[in-house]
Amino acid sequence: MLEQGGTRNRIHKMDAIDHPRVYLADAMRKVNALLDINLDEDAPSIQAANCSMLFQSNTDTNFNDITAFRSAFARSADDARIYAELNTLLEEGQEYAIMLYTWRSISRALPFIRSNEQPHRMEIYKKTVEILEPYAIKLKRFMAFQNAATERFAKEVERLAHKDQKNFFVNQAYLVTLGKMLKMFAILDEMKNMKASMKNDYSNYKRATQFLQHHDPKAMEESQNVSMFLAKQKIIRDTLKERLNAVDGYEDLLVDIIHNSAQMYDSKMYVLPEEKHTHVVVLAFALYLLDSTRIVDGKQVGVNLNKLAKRLNIPKLDHILKECEVVNLFGDMSVEPFSYVRQTTSFDPSKWPECQGTRASSQGALLLHMPRFREEYTSLTADLAWHTNITSTRLNERSSKENRELYELALRGLQYLSGWSVQVLDTFTWKLAHCASHETNPHCPREAESYEKATKYNYSSDERFAMVEVISMIKSVQAQLLRLETYYSEAIRRSVYRDLQTIVVGQLSGPLSKAQKKKDRINLVRLIYAIQATCADQIIDQLDSDTLHSSGGSTHSKSWSKSATSRFTGSNNNSLTSGSNTALSSVAASMTMESSSGTVTSGSVFDLNKRRVGPSSSQLYLVRTMLELMVDQTASGKNTMRKDLDATTLTAIEGFLKNSFYWPYLLNFSETLLKCCDLSQLWYREFFLEMTNGSCIQFPIEMSLPWIFTDHVLQTENPGFIEYMLYPLDLYNDAADCALNRFHRRFLYEEIEAEASLVLDQLVYKLSDQVFKHYKRYAASILLDKRFRAEAQRSGWREAYPPPKRYAAALLRQRHVQLLGRTVDLNRLVTQRMNTAIHKSLEIAIAKFQGSDLTGIVELEAAIDCTRLCHRMLSEHLELDDFDALLREANNFVTSPFGKIAVHVFWELTYDVVKNYCYNDATNRFVRTKFTLSEVLEREKPPAVDAQYLWGSQSLTTCFESIFGLFRGFVGAPHFAAVCRLLGYRGLYIVTTEVMKVAQSLERPHQVVKAG
Repeated sequence: MLEQGGTRNRIHKMDAIDHPRVYLADAMRKVNALLDINLDEDAPSIQAANCSMLFQSNTDTNFNDITAFRSAFARSADDARIYAELNTLLEEGQEYAIMLYTWRSISRALPFIRSNEQPHRMEIYKKTVEILEPYAIKLKRFMAFQNAATERFAKEVERLAHKDQKNFFVNQAYLVTLGKMLKMFAILDEMKNMKASMKNDYSNYKRATQFLQHHDPKAMEESQNVSMFLAKQKIIRDTLKERLNAVDGYEDLLVDIIHNSAQMYDSKMYVLPEEKHTHVVVLAFALYLLDSTRIVDGKQVGVNLNKLAKRLNIPKLDHILKECEVVNLFGDMSVEPFSYVRQTTSFDPSKWPECQGTRASSQGALLLHMPRFREEYTSLTADLAWHTNITSTRLNERSSKENRELYELALRGLQYLSGWSVQVLDTFTWKLAHCASHETNPHCPREAESYEKATKYNYSSDERFAMVEVISMIKSVQAQLLRLETYYSEAIRRSVYRDLQTIVVGQLSGPLSKAQKKKDRINLVRLIYAIQATCADQIIDQLDSDTLHSSGGSTHSKSWSKSATSRFTGSNNNSLTSGSNTALSSVAASMTMESSSGTVTSGSVFDLNKRRVGPSSSQLYLVRTMLELMVDQTASGKNTMRKDLDATTLTAIEGFLKNSFYWPYLLNFSETLLKCCDLSQLWYREFFLEMTNGSCIQFPIEMSLPWIFTDHVLQTENPGFIEYMLYPLDLYNDAADCALNRFHRRFLYEEIEAEASLVLDQLVYKLSDQVFKHYKRYAASILLDKRFRAEAQRSGWREAYPPPKRYAAALLRQRHVQLLGRTVDLNRLVTQRMNTAIHKSLEIAIAKFQGSDLTGIVELEAAIDCTRLCHRMLSEHLELDDFDALLREANNFVTSPFGKIAVHVFWELTYDVVKNYCYNDATNRFVRTKFTLSEVLEREKPPAVDAQYLWGSQSLTTCFESIFGLFRGFVGAPHFAAVCRLLGYRGLYIVTTEVMKVAQSLERPHQVVKAG
């Protein structure tokens, strides 16, 4: 016990020594000292946004708060509840799509039972079931989900297409959601058909379970159903089509979905890149479902597309399907939308002249769009830079006009980014669907992999440059917008709040006042009350429920309208709606007065700039739905309210509906921005891996687009694209983010990480090699004799000067390159390799001199001067080691008192010049004698090295060898001058002393040196 106590005391003493007491004041002083550290770098940003941590606010409640607005407009609240259920189905379908797309074969790694006599087959079957059962359960759930989803969709179509609901209004958001459901069914069906490995895995599982559970008929029946479901092609779409055909009037709703998708596609009412392809897939898949022609008892029954040609506007659909021939479904998986139309029973080729024609689609022609993209990029970046400078120096609050400018700039930025990303994906998808061949590209081997034909050999040099340029545009604009995301988000919320209150309370007050005077407009009165109760700010202290549910014409209604109108009028007491033909922006501007200083002051009791908050997703959905109902053109009879509105109000409402469509994207600005710039699909290749049937586990980096684009910039001589080199690497960040946060697949992230690490090593190696070669060529070109260059050029020799700024300083000074969460100091890595290359260049020059006679000293001096000039130019961008230190190390001056150069000069003077040369008094130089007076001196063979370590290129090396060939065959003043400059005073003294000793020994060859 005493011994244990003593040990415990010693431990406490050791803890006291290892962990000294730190006072709070000292700790705070050290923390405050961190503020004095200068973190600014003199290096421009030439990479994508590098955010260590990104905060995103999501205002989408998925209608969980809909009960708060149920009394305002009950039918929309009920629709919103169903809308939320459909959104939940979409999210679940997305998870199953991810499961199918990322499915990798498991059974290939399992042992195969070849006969019933195979030993340990029972253990193998048990282990097979244990491994494959979790995946088999997922497939069973997938089958149950698609069955429940198709049934739920059919019931929803039946509810909306019921004959008693002929004038039932379906809003735009609902039609879009139904369209997304159709796309989900198309994706799931195509992916199920594509994944053969999934079917093989389940077959192995079924075989093992049948061997172990042959006595369970229920399990065998369930397993058989899953096998049939997986084996049957197009079962999801056929099941959906069969269930829709059983619904009376389903074609009316599908026609509405087609019209809505076509209208949104034509007017470009989409922000996210995937939404464009969604509209195309929806209208094509809906046409497939719409056609239900079949022969019964010799008669044609069902819906015929040709009979609906006028309602569908087939020429317009033909143009859309031709304009977007191939769409991206998921990752690297694509589909031709027109193939759905071609599979319909009533397909008539004459009705689709464009899709059936031979004209090539311009979908994948990226080069045609580049002039427009450059113009958009220039104008956008100029506006962003101007607003960035203004925002960084602003001291007071922004006016409503300035908020509106930032709102419009943010929306324009998102639209431009979406357009650029869509074109990149269109080009990528087009190339995947139209792989290269040996006939279209002679450099493409006939035995190349399909993915190799789709990527490596499928892009011309101009197309690669264009892809790199567009990717750099996208990533650079994203970085600029994220830098001031807080300011843009605030301006967006203020502008949205202002526009919403303007239309809800200001613009609708006039129609409400007029409608209250007529009993036949009771529906319009109730609808306006519901809109104002949903989103109107509390401009009145108390508003009782009788007002909201009034049947029209009551005192409460009139007083509410008068109060709202009076509070929204300025000091001149003019009505906002009486005889005014101004647009919504003018109406909103009349509600406030902006002072000359830029601050906002209210001329009324209610200030439209007092809040910086937008509506919730439920509020926005309800308001848009009710306003769409108010201006609905399809309503007839007493259900229509459009005829009760004046032209000014109609224009204002339609403008509001057009503008508010973008509010969900703008209110979630940071999330939308990331989605618009997400190019992760350019890395994923699961579809092509599946096509290899297990022969290829993963493709090499030479087939990966991020490295193809980066390597192309490295290999070309275009200095204008050097600063774009780091942008394609951000595709790995996009792909890794998708693998972790969207796919939730660790093995995909590990593959991306492994490839990114290899690409980074290759990039540093190739970049360092190219940089050194460039500056060595540049230095050699400067030192090349001008008269020799002129004579050589007259003889047909061509060696242009390398561009001095090919490798921009911006690239070489990058110290914080973000890649998969790591910070890479590119400057330090290149510096290390430059030091190694310069040291190697000096060693090669000295080794070459050691393999020659003394006449090579002139070339050695010139080579050292060339390397010194290269070092000096590189030192402008890199923190290289001292050149003299590198030279001393290469000359072996660090570990020896005599350098390699001095030793070789001594040996050449002693054993070659002294013995084999004679002095020519006429030319003042030593020349080699015709008679050999001593044995032939054996020298080291000069190493065979790359020309870049000598003079930068083979052409320049040939030129300099021609020049220094003039100094061969004699030893004269140029050689001794070079010896003096290279050896210095100390080395010259040592060599001279040793040579004199050798000479004296030669004069007294028979003298015996006595010891002591």
